[in-house]
Amino acid sequence: MARARTFVVPYVLSLAVVIAVLVMWIVYGVSSGSRLSELAGRVGASGPTWPWAILGIGCGLLGLLIVFITHQLASSLAEYRYARKQEEFVSTITHEMKSPLAAIRLHAQTLEEDLEPEERAQSVGYILRESERLGKLIDNVLESSRLVARAQPLELAPVALAPFLDAFVAEVRPRIAENGVELDYQRGTTARVEGTEDGLRRVLTNLVDNALRYSARGGRIRLVASDAGGLVSLRVEDEGQGIPRSELGRIFERFYQIGRDRGASPGAGLGLFIVSQLVEQMHGTVRASSHDDRPGAVFTIELPVAEEAP
Repeated sequence: MARARTFVVPYVLSLAVVIAVLVMWIVYGVSSGSRLSELAGRVGASGPTWPWAILGIGCGLLGLLIVFITHQLASSLAEYRYARKQEEFVSTITHEMKSPLAAIRLHAQTLEEDLEPEERAQSVGYILRESERLGKLIDNVLESSRLVARAQPLELAPVALAPFLDAFVAEVRPRIAENGVELDYQRGTTARVEGTEDGLRRVLTNLVDNALRYSARGGRIRLVASDAGGLVSLRVEDEGQGIPRSELGRIFERFYQIGRDRGASPGAGLGLFIVSQLVEQMHGTVRASSHDDRPGAVFTIELPVAEEAP
């Protein structure tokens, strides 16, 4: 907060000074019309409209100066907010990486001891899970940087959703079950969409991981695919706390941490940003909502159906 005041105060003081000068100039012009007429005569202009023209030019120049200072202030505040988000991201990502690394090291040291086969298998399994978690985090950081740089756009091709979704659900269902959460999968489409399997997998993985983060044991996650005219709808629901209306417009921003102050691990603020950017590259839309009558959040993706080859 102190850093914000450091660069805000000079802008505010400059703005106040310019506004004060503008007011004084208007008061001077209205109350001293004869002096403006004299000033107009000195510059070689005459006539009843010239004093008002000089007054208007002065007001216009001061107005432009006010607009410029306001624009600079807004730009500086935006840069400050983005810098704060980056600092928070670095702090969060460091914590997120330290946690699995510490667990991996602990279990690796445990494996050096003489363990029973069952204990050894548990430690190996834990190391593998934490390594996978760390790998996903690194992938999200790299993918986020790629999307921001607009480098290597997706090479779209028709993707058959039925086999892709069936394989994806078979892959993630055991991991969801390990957390005591049930996956309800409903597929009501056999359409093809323009996209990539890797992009669709990353989108759905981030949405499912987000739903899993806010789901308590015994909860349920729903993945529903259905046709909607010339579009295909992919919906991911959870039974968590939902999303406050005040956050709905910001959750797809880079570095925005939806989990803050809500009792869940906030993550790195990259998953939903990656979802929105990849869906946009596949010419689709994504939106978030919460239930009015029950807890939970809903993420709905709509992708255009791929045209059939002639």
